[in-house]
Amino acid sequence: MYVNERDQINYHGFLRALREMNQVSQECVSKGVCTVSGMNRFENGNRVAEKLMRDRLTARLGISGEKYEDYLQPKEYVRWEQRLRIVNAIEQKNWQTANAELDSYAQLSGLNCVNKQFIEAMRFMILLYEGASKEILRECITKAVKQTVPNVRKALSGAHLLSDQEINLIAEEMHLCLPPEVIRDERQWRISEYEKLIAYIENSHWEKLQQAKIYPKVVYYICQLLLEGDYSKVEYERGLELCHNAIELLRDSSRLYYFIELTEVRSALANRFMNFDIDVSEKSKLEEMLNENNVWKKVLKELYEEYKVDSYMSDFCYLYYETECHDMVKVIETRRKMLGLSRVKLGDGICTDRTIIRFEREGRNPSIDLVRLLFEKMGLCAEYRRARVVTNDVEVLMLSIDEAKYMNNYDFAIGAMYLDELKSKLNMNIPHNKQEISRLNVVIKNRINRLSNEELYDLSKESLEYTLPISALDVNAMKYFTRNEIKCLFDLAIKIKGDLPEKCLEILCNKYGDVEEKSYLEEICVYEFVTGGLVSKLGDMGRYEESTKISHKVVKECLSHRRIGQIMSILYNIVWNYQNNIANTAQDDNYVKEILYKSLIISMIAKNNHRVAFFQNKLQEYQ
Repeated sequence: MYVNERDQINYHGFLRALREMNQVSQECVSKGVCTVSGMNRFENGNRVAEKLMRDRLTARLGISGEKYEDYLQPKEYVRWEQRLRIVNAIEQKNWQTANAELDSYAQLSGLNCVNKQFIEAMRFMILLYEGASKEILRECITKAVKQTVPNVRKALSGAHLLSDQEINLIAEEMHLCLPPEVIRDERQWRISEYEKLIAYIENSHWEKLQQAKIYPKVVYYICQLLLEGDYSKVEYERGLELCHNAIELLRDSSRLYYFIELTEVRSALANRFMNFDIDVSEKSKLEEMLNENNVWKKVLKELYEEYKVDSYMSDFCYLYYETECHDMVKVIETRRKMLGLSRVKLGDGICTDRTIIRFEREGRNPSIDLVRLLFEKMGLCAEYRRARVVTNDVEVLMLSIDEAKYMNNYDFAIGAMYLDELKSKLNMNIPHNKQEISRLNVVIKNRINRLSNEELYDLSKESLEYTLPISALDVNAMKYFTRNEIKCLFDLAIKIKGDLPEKCLEILCNKYGDVEEKSYLEEICVYEFVTGGLVSKLGDMGRYEESTKISHKVVKECLSHRRIGQIMSILYNIVWNYQNNIANTAQDDNYVKEILYKSLIISMIAKNNHRVAFFQNKLQEYQ
């Protein structure tokens, strides 16, 4: 029913293509984490790299892991769940749980060096919070670094590639290490060491999002040192330049890592810089920057305080988020039942029903080749790791990412051009590529031409059914949907009227409408996307209280994970519900203006020009 051309989509082919595009050797990528022969086996498909290993290899080559859905063998999935519990416990400052989970994880057999580095990195954060001495912290962080980076100096000079996680650990080691005895100016020495990290990141193959995860932190460390002493005009100017670069990188990536810290040190550096002899125009530009800087900081800090989220970065757990991992056996079982397939029918032509029973009931690991065949039969991608499109061409993957950015910023004309190019370069025999292109095409057509309800219904239904029949949408049954399928459900639920859209809406509400203290860390990417439209739809239906509760939850989740892309839209939904709910008989215009103003500033920070114009017009209505 569904045909995949496996030779063109296997992850190992993508890994090789990514390395060759960056023109680096297998040794340069694998140094410290695996042997060259091991890397060769990964690239040839003779061996499947363990989850953290493939994350590390692709991170060294500049691709962030959060772009992927990963399908794991049952035993590996259990390890992923345990890592998730450890990260959650540390973020929640639950040290007893974190230590217990970490001790348990350390006892697992067959841990590779990347797993061992994860253990030492988590121990370091716990020790830091527990107030351990610098000597103990130094010993722990050095042990963590050396798990995969035997010689930091050689690595930074280009001996081999490094990931964002490794650069972070090196930065922490630099923060704690003792300077050589011959060093007279310790601060200047540390600044020069951090500058080596800045140079590495700026010259790396990393995409912007990956740079945004660590570049701002290193800049903040440098600026802290500059503010501890008396430095020259040139050095303060360098600090301001680094702050500007880091903040712009965050804005381009819709992230807030160290954003508050950077606004504070930038203000302090600017005030020191203005004490030197500078011309009037330069001073005017600095004062304008300071005003903008202070407005951003004020609005964000108020939001952090309102939603009880720490405005300052207190750990580096965000570097260890592993989003959207799935137990491939559970996926097979759930999907099989969704489609009404018996084990006999699913296995027909592939394997016996007893084979399926063995891994569904007994938790045995099925072979990847078997999983691919079963996945294909159920409309799932045959790849065990996949992004928004299925390709082993790195440039095509980057093209799909760029296309999404234009769509998110409502530049639909440019988005349509990118979509045509993307379609011409993708393998359109793969159902998942058909689904992605079809779905985006419907979005663009509707935005430009305003399709009728019937046209939207037919086209959106067609997009979903490239991989999943409508008959499988049972609200009460256990379900597994891919990211693309959830987006198709979203399109049906949010934009269209009818019985099927109502069913899709109920499915999304059941999955993402939880307003309790559940964390959506493991699926934050799709959660942020879906809930942006979900709360708006519920408001349109007059379900104001439900919509507002979910909205507050979404804002808190986004702030907690330092994601800014949807916050302005969710804030507007809150104020829209407030204005349209007849229960709010005595409405406060100041409250409305305050939220609109915050939404405007967030839009400016996120460089969302469409939203900036929208909120400026809304605020003018209150003049």
